[in-house]
Amino acid sequence: MNELINYLILGFVQGVTEFFPISSSGHLVLFEDFLGINNAGASAEIIAHFGTLFSIILFYRATFFSNKNSDDFFNINTLKMLIVSTIPAVLCGLFFDLELFFNYSFVKTALLFNGGLLISLSVLRGLMKKSTVFQNLPEWKWDYKTSLFLGFFQALAMLPGISRSGMVISYGLFVGLEKKKIIQYAFFMAVPVILLSIVYKILFSDGFEAIAFESGIILFISSFVFGYFSLIFLIKFLERFSFAWFGLYCIIISLVL
Repeated sequence: MNELINYLILGFVQGVTEFFPISSSGHLVLFEDFLGINNAGASAEIIAHFGTLFSIILFYRATFFSNKNSDDFFNINTLKMLIVSTIPAVLCGLFFDLELFFNYSFVKTALLFNGGLLISLSVLRGLMKKSTVFQNLPEWKWDYKTSLFLGFFQALAMLPGISRSGMVISYGLFVGLEKKKIIQYAFFMAVPVILLSIVYKILFSDGFEAIAFESGIILFISSFVFGYFSLIFLIKFLERFSFAWFGLYCIIISLVL
């Protein structure tokens, strides 16, 4: 029973933090340490990632399975931009040993940096909107240059403790991209990255730890359900508030733990 509860909690952590700008990988490191699960294993990571992947597909099902509009997932323009956005993450995964950073002390420092950057970008964006000095700056457009820059911020978030959604959405809002569109694109960006991370785990993991069928089901359902409702909450939250509140949370967690 304790094992089932542990995987329920890990699914909850994965589902919530995959979309909230507080770093899913960083929180999994912290909670695995707290729960006494020194290594949940590649099998558990793959199952948890599948859960959050399906929550994205369900939430954006109207635009995910369509190619009619330019921002639909299977529109050729969106697919090309997603390829460009994914390149920095692929290069980081190929040329850097990111596993070196998956430790408690690094995550605490990274969460502090993540929180500070979220607050800074949010405050600067507010100041720029009020200042006439920045009103004549050229607008950022949805093109390959924008996709590449968003990809750089996504690649930065491959470090545990740095939030992928936080980096991508905050930067997109900072340069003036439409809120609804950048939020959707940020989560579309997660699809190829999650799929590639699953493939990487399958091909290059040292081995797959045995996980009971019941534990796997609990982990998948937990990450899927909590991921889906986290998306709903986050969209409504961003209609009224900024990521600065999540940044404050990250700073507090990094200092307290």
